[in-house]
Amino acid sequence: MTEHEDELVEGGEAPASPPPGDLEHYSGQWVAVRGGEVVASAADEESLRALPEVQDGDDVYPIGDPPSGFYFVEGSV
Repeated sequence: MTEHEDELVEGGEAPASPPPGDLEHYSGQWVAVRGGEVVASAADEESLRALPEVQDGDDVYPIGDPPSGFYFVEGSV
């Protein structure tokens, strides 16, 4: 079987990838969201908040399984 054939699903079509803007693209990462759009992502919250494109009012949260431990998710309302 070729590499492409491994990607095919029943019915002979390649699996659909998430649409642009779908947060599944960021699974396992932290994201900063402003105005409903992801403006930055990083492996952890500290690295994300250190990025110059992240502003104080941005919503910041993990995508996928949350990291172990206790944390607050802050955001603007």
